[in-house]
Amino acid sequence: MNPETHPAQSAILLAAFGSRLPDASTALERMRGRAMAEYPDFRVETALTSGTVRRHKSTQGTPEQSPEDVLRRLLREGVRTLAVQSLHVIPGDEFRNLERLAHSLQGPDGFERIEVGRPLLGNREDIRRVASELLTVLPPQRQPGEAVLLMGHGTRGRANGVYADLAAELRLLDPLVLIGALEAEPGLAAKVDELRVLGVTKVHLMPLLFARGVHATRDMAGAGGNSWKSGLGRAGFSCEAYLKGAGEHEALAGVWLEHLREAVGRLSA
Repeated sequence: MNPETHPAQSAILLAAFGSRLPDASTALERMRGRAMAEYPDFRVETALTSGTVRRHKSTQGTPEQSPEDVLRRLLREGVRTLAVQSLHVIPGDEFRNLERLAHSLQGPDGFERIEVGRPLLGNREDIRRVASELLTVLPPQRQPGEAVLLMGHGTRGRANGVYADLAAELRLLDPLVLIGALEAEPGLAAKVDELRVLGVTKVHLMPLLFARGVHATRDMAGAGGNSWKSGLGRAGFSCEAYLKGAGEHEALAGVWLEHLREAVGRLSA
């Protein structure tokens, strides 16, 4: 931090997609605690980028702020330099919207300086690092010859290709660790075909999502017929789900925190 910048004028915003489930806030609060410990001279705020999640939580009586709400409040309260750290997994729509918002609020009538930290899989170096870190946080009950299928969210456009890039890196390290996307390709059907070619009989499901929200508990591991766990069962695989969000693993949380360190460093460059 620039020594001439008063601490009250510097802040960090941690922006996550969010989840309607109360337990899913654990990862975000833990990340906030780590940021506060590392940057005691910065105010540390949180926000949820998903309008759907914010509306749902508001009806539950637990309203959450959007990144724009928080940023405009910080401006009114005299903050002048700000690091915005994305807690998204890939540079998809949620991240790009956050990036555009931050840039729009920098200038004569806005913040003097805003730096945005990239998401977990922000560039090629991140993809290689995360592939290695993922091997350290796989389900502990996994036995030799058993597969792990990571579930990502998926998105539109070029950003979805990040999953293919990660899959390629994982294949080099452990061919039995696969990744698919819930709302894009490659979906579960493609992964079932791949698992059959590999000849495995047991699959461990694991979310590649910041928090263990509805997508992890219902769409991946739920008892309903449309869940990935049910689909794998119908396809003849024995299946276990490992319900721990990416932000809850220290090794993966450390990648996001390193991106925050880089963003804070750029504030005083």
